[in-house]
Amino acid sequence: MRKLKVSQLRPGMVFDSAVYIDPSNVLVQAKQELTQKDIDRLKKWGIEDVETSGQLMKEPEAASASAFDTRDEPTPVSASFSAEALRLHSEYEQLRKNRNQFRTRLAEYGKTLEQNWKLLNEKKQFDNQAVLKVSQALVDDLFAVPLIIIAARYRYVSANPIIAHAVHAACYGVHLGKSLNFSRPRLQEVCLSLLLMDSGMTRLPMDLYTTKTDLEDQEKNAIRTHPLIGYKMLLNDARVKASLAVVALQHQESFNGKGYPQGLSGGQIDVMARMARIVDTYTAQIEERPYRPSKLPYESMKNLLSLGTEQYDPKLLRAFLGCMGMYPLGSLIELSTGQIGLVVGANAEKPLRPVVRLMRDEKKLPYSGLSFLDLMEHTQVYIIRAISEEDAGLDLEQEM
Repeated sequence: MRKLKVSQLRPGMVFDSAVYIDPSNVLVQAKQELTQKDIDRLKKWGIEDVETSGQLMKEPEAASASAFDTRDEPTPVSASFSAEALRLHSEYEQLRKNRNQFRTRLAEYGKTLEQNWKLLNEKKQFDNQAVLKVSQALVDDLFAVPLIIIAARYRYVSANPIIAHAVHAACYGVHLGKSLNFSRPRLQEVCLSLLLMDSGMTRLPMDLYTTKTDLEDQEKNAIRTHPLIGYKMLLNDARVKASLAVVALQHQESFNGKGYPQGLSGGQIDVMARMARIVDTYTAQIEERPYRPSKLPYESMKNLLSLGTEQYDPKLLRAFLGCMGMYPLGSLIELSTGQIGLVVGANAEKPLRPVVRLMRDEKKLPYSGLSFLDLMEHTQVYIIRAISEEDAGLDLEQEM
């Protein structure tokens, strides 16, 4: 196989053997004419060269100088077109097309949840079906547009931080469940249980959640009552089935038995509650709190791993790391090349080698189109650090 520079390709070229983007992706078959559309696609995706074992059979027809633009268009230093990057390119386009609609839907989900928590606290009829429909719709969203999980972190849900947290945690819980190959009905149960896990917090003074100072021991003890309060609310007032309400009761239990309220350990804790423990902690850390700024997703993941089996089911924690990555989906990172990227794909076997969408080149200038880099394919490139939007000099809400 020999490499051909994309800058040297011309419409009308024909080779006697197939031309490959990479070993898994054919650009044109043998004796098939290369088109301007083929070349434009390569340049748009930042591909610098292609491969073929064949020879040129047909030169492009002569044309006036103005018919072709022979100038090399700027391309990323290390653009990748691996099979994984190709798949993620399509999914990323879906994300961009649907993100505004997703924003509206998340706000609707938050409103429904808030209305029903209000009904619970006023001892009125809780609308089980309405909340169930939210969980079904959210699962559908995450299947229809898999990378919408990236947008979940940046989307407004509710002015009530408890509700916003519940919806965000539910998104990550479904994402984890998908990686575990849970069935669709099972994922809906996971989603519903996470939406309701902090129901007990709504019975406590909001000051406990919004205080800008460290909590007093009495206030900490009050918060530790919310799992039991929520469990009773869901069973007695909302009439949620016990297999789902148990997540509200157990989501603060630790794998080593040092959690609360019952001090359960290991397999004594319901599997959905063990999942909830992970995504609840992760989500809380990347959310801003009155008493602290939000943490970067990388910092949150690092904190989870540092606690390991002390608090979390190790198998579930490994699965969460596998489906999110050490630099979790949606992270902004700086590469050894000086480029800035957005993590859009995780590698379960090598969590430090994700697929990134390149956002800024080595001069910190934006790319004109979508360019992707698969760090599994480009082993000479590595991540230097996770960075914030401010450090990156970009606004993801606008540029995603």
